[in-house]
Amino acid sequence: MAATPTSQKSSLRTSVKDQSGAGLLRVGELLRKEGQITSTQLEQAVNFQKKNKGRLSHILLRLGYVDEDTIVNVLSRLHNYPAVNIAREPASKEALEIMPYEMAKKYMAFPLKVVGKSLRITMAEPTNTAEVESLQTDIKMGLSVCVSTEKDIVEAYKKHYEISEEEYNSYFPAKEESSDDDEPVVQIDDFGALASEVAEDYEIGVSEDDDGSSETYSASDAPIIKLVNGILIKAVNDGVSDIHIEPYEKSLQVRYRLDGSLFKTMNLPLTIKNAMNSRIKIMADLDITERRIPQDGRIRIMLRRNRAVDFRVSSLPTLFGESIVLRILDKASLNVDLTKLGFEVKTFEMLKRCIFRPQGLLLVTGPTGSGKTVTLYSVLNSLNSEDTKILTAEDPVEFNFKGINQVNVKKEVGMTFPAALKAFLRQDPDIIMVGEIRDMETAEIAIKAAMTGHLVFSTLHTNDCPATIGRLSDIGIPPFMIASAVTMVLSQRLCRRLCAQCKKPLETMPSAEELIGMGFDEDEVDGLEICGPVGCQVCKGGGYKGRVGLFELMEVTDEVAKAISAEVPEDQLRKIAVQEGMTTLREAGLQKIREGVTSIEEVMKRTVVTEESLPAYLVHPDIEEYQDGDFIIRQGNNDKDFFKLVNGAVMVVKDGKKIAEITQPEEYFGEMSAISAEPRTASIVSKGRCKVKRFPGDKLMEVIDKYPDVAGHLFKTLVGRLSHANSIIVKLANDRMRPDA
Repeated sequence: MAATPTSQKSSLRTSVKDQSGAGLLRVGELLRKEGQITSTQLEQAVNFQKKNKGRLSHILLRLGYVDEDTIVNVLSRLHNYPAVNIAREPASKEALEIMPYEMAKKYMAFPLKVVGKSLRITMAEPTNTAEVESLQTDIKMGLSVCVSTEKDIVEAYKKHYEISEEEYNSYFPAKEESSDDDEPVVQIDDFGALASEVAEDYEIGVSEDDDGSSETYSASDAPIIKLVNGILIKAVNDGVSDIHIEPYEKSLQVRYRLDGSLFKTMNLPLTIKNAMNSRIKIMADLDITERRIPQDGRIRIMLRRNRAVDFRVSSLPTLFGESIVLRILDKASLNVDLTKLGFEVKTFEMLKRCIFRPQGLLLVTGPTGSGKTVTLYSVLNSLNSEDTKILTAEDPVEFNFKGINQVNVKKEVGMTFPAALKAFLRQDPDIIMVGEIRDMETAEIAIKAAMTGHLVFSTLHTNDCPATIGRLSDIGIPPFMIASAVTMVLSQRLCRRLCAQCKKPLETMPSAEELIGMGFDEDEVDGLEICGPVGCQVCKGGGYKGRVGLFELMEVTDEVAKAISAEVPEDQLRKIAVQEGMTTLREAGLQKIREGVTSIEEVMKRTVVTEESLPAYLVHPDIEEYQDGDFIIRQGNNDKDFFKLVNGAVMVVKDGKKIAEITQPEEYFGEMSAISAEPRTASIVSKGRCKVKRFPGDKLMEVIDKYPDVAGHLFKTLVGRLSHANSIIVKLANDRMRPDA
């Protein structure tokens, strides 16, 4: 007898009944009970839902009351719903056929796979049992319900159901803002007229030896306030990073730094310099009567209701008055997505391998303005989750991040980097970031923290990765501790990015010799296409828009760690790091040139390759690979390098005839030319494919110092040759002494 629809629905309902302990509680009530939201926030979200419709979980997220992962974490931890990352558990074709897109959209659900007679699905709000029962009835199958974030589910819709971009964007409506919020604090169209108005007001009665008391009043007057606010807002709107206000003998100059380069934006009357400086000092809460010493402060202005911009202020007494520099800290323009910083694929894989280790010291190095802070924030942002405790000590804190405990270093009250680090270790952290390692005490505590199960990030001011190890040794850290604690060293530079709208291939290319000198391979020079800047309205005539990072990452592998412990010279450490997969800054720059991302001038300006430091192993790598028939050594040549066979086989050829084969790995050949400086007596030719290790014969004493096994082999070779020569001499002497028969 066939089952009635009522009995069928009842049997389906039992398949989900009591799957979780949530019962019929709504997701909002669950979050309130757990203390994730307040009763007031829940009430506001419910009222918003009544007016605008939509799911409560989406509304709570949109209003900023919960984080993206909060609902998933609460439901999986407390109510037994398995948490699913759909990207790691893709849907089966059979499951997608059972649940079409319109049905999935109706319930904000996504099918994963069929398990027996039930369908495994994931939902954004699985606590709504009425929806789960209705979905069961629609697909006529039992359900096994999991939970995922709404963003994960929508991303799965885009990938598996191939929804349009318009449909995809409909899930993430833009936040509504009142029209008043769209207006900035002040907009000035004519800076010159306003500057003249200010100058006219204060031209009379201001003497050079004024003590500054009169400017206290002028700094609060309307025109100077408008002018200062206008300069700040214009800088933010133009996307610059720094504002330089500099007094000279006859003018007050305002310069902006855009994409790493300064350009002059205004020439103001010198008579307003004190009024302008006083206004900025008042905003930054500095002492306006003190002009003899440098001062540091901070300004915050509200551009819109939900957008604030901070300025880090530094004043410096100069010959013609105080020079003021303001660093713009605009979180809205901060890009903390690791995938968009410009990492090469190989370097990015190495970085991910290092940052997801449970402990270790990870160092980011480079000069001031090379993007170290953004890289560290990007890494911390990728590691920031509910189950991770992150503590940072910064001087000063530039950007605030939710979920990260950030501490300002204040030397005047004893809150130094070492003091902060000591306190951090008592706060049960998982990840620690120290703004900068400046002294032995900070370095020692950071390394000990890394060796006791913490992931520690910090910065140093060095030129490249191998130099960082030398810097730590100079500070006083023993090499064995560096080798065991340091996980990676990342050195970086920032290059201006060519404007995508106007960049063009160069009409006049550099010569082949110049390109090879820059580091390009000889084989690629002929077909190389290089782009250069042109200038258009988008990039304001500069030819560049935005910046991109160049990265050199040295992962401390077993071989690198051995080299650090052995205190090898910097050039040798660099050589070993390259063999272990490190891409140098210059090579990273050349790759950006090949891709048309930046220009030759930018890479040459930011990176260095010298004959003393790098080319020896870039042109002649230690490990070389040869194909069948390739000559490794040519008879009669005067070169002095010698080799060790890594794998494969080689033939010894003299006067065109094969006289021997070398097939045993670790066997040396060509060393007698290095010892005797005589021309080659035979050729060495690859038999099939082979790999050999090259040793520079013109640096024989250095090779002997660095490679004890090579020294041992050369000694045995010399002893053998001397013994053979001695035997010949003795035989000749005996022949001469023998009486004639």
